[in-house]
Amino acid sequence: MIRGNGRVVVVHVEMAAQIGRMESMLLAQIDYWLERSGHFVDGHFWVYNTLDEWARQLGVSGSAIKRAAQSLEKQGLILRRHLARAPYDRTLSYTICYERLREMGFSAGRRSLSARESADPWDRPFTAVFGVDEGEEGADKWVI
Repeated sequence: MIRGNGRVVVVHVEMAAQIGRMESMLLAQIDYWLERSGHFVDGHFWVYNTLDEWARQLGVSGSAIKRAAQSLEKQGLILRRHLARAPYDRTLSYTICYERLREMGFSAGRRSLSARESADPWDRPFTAVFGVDEGEEGADKWVI
């Protein structure tokens, strides 16, 4: 067994063959952070990092990250947005279009790019509900 103290970069070989090696690496890294994200906006979980931070995590240049992110966006596999409230903050936030990955034949969802066949429930946040709301006619629903 090979052991070390360095970082490990995940590459999905089949995915890399379809979308590109650098794109596959960046997508796996975004997926890793999305699993740990609680930042939910406009129906998606989001994660943010600078180009330099993504580059440091993957051991590549910032320009390689920029090209990979542009390619992923063009392929419809990620969305990038400026979600920061401060106008001077130009940090981009990223999310994965898991439905597009499923269309390409990959098992994908917020909890894994490859481990779950039916990942749709993980693509949206959990909402705890308590009590009953009879506000809509004929529909009882539980609310907080």
